[in-house]
Amino acid sequence: MGWFAEIGSRAHFVVVFALVAAVAGFASPASAQLADLYPGFWQLERPGNLDATFFGGGFVSQDYGATDEGIQLEQSFTQYIGVFGRATAYQLFLNHGQTSPLNPSNKTTSGLNFGRFQGGLDFTIYPGTSLFVSGGGSAGDAGGTLVEGDFSSWLWPHSRHPLNFSFSSLHTFQNGVTSSAIDFQWALKSTEKWLLMGGAGGAIFGGGTIPSGLDGQGGPDFGAYYRPWRAGFSVQAGYGASGTYGQFSIYKQLDWTD
Repeated sequence: MGWFAEIGSRAHFVVVFALVAAVAGFASPASAQLADLYPGFWQLERPGNLDATFFGGGFVSQDYGATDEGIQLEQSFTQYIGVFGRATAYQLFLNHGQTSPLNPSNKTTSGLNFGRFQGGLDFTIYPGTSLFVSGGGSAGDAGGTLVEGDFSSWLWPHSRHPLNFSFSSLHTFQNGVTSSAIDFQWALKSTEKWLLMGGAGGAIFGGGTIPSGLDGQGGPDFGAYYRPWRAGFSVQAGYGASGTYGQFSIYKQLDWTD
């Protein structure tokens, strides 16, 4: 559920730590600015909201392909903070007798299957701007722990064509790889039922088992969201370290008031 900038594990940790530290600073009860910027910051949301997002997707290139599917559950506590959990299953298909990029070894393989389980906090920094910070681990053909940060913001929301900017960064400790992504999507058309998006994005992967030390990919993308069903999809095609590639994702949202 979003592709660009795999800047290395040290930079990743600096960015995530700075973001978490900034949010923690806002949470100081002694800060007079907190009441001005975030009125009712510690007030429990009544009623609260439980959101569920089902998602899936696929990726194909000349070197490898992958599919994934999963669910994310999020419970709000205040209007600014929520807690979430995410479970994702992955299927990775490798060509040309490659070795596992997840569990480094000299043994070649044609396919890998693993699950990833994460949990963390969701911060609403500003209306239309959110930050997800999570940690977790993997099971199956992949193991070890991971940390991830996901940021999304709507710019110029009251204009005719607002822009959505999203950035994410993931570090897996088993193979030492940091993967980061960035995406820019403009609202091309918005109606009562449809929201059509278009833009471009990409990803960079660095460190650990990456042979060259740093690889990347990028290209244009398109997305659509059908409001009555609270469902959408996105597609992207481009070129990168693994040659020409294409990818897609779909998602469906549900929510309950508790």
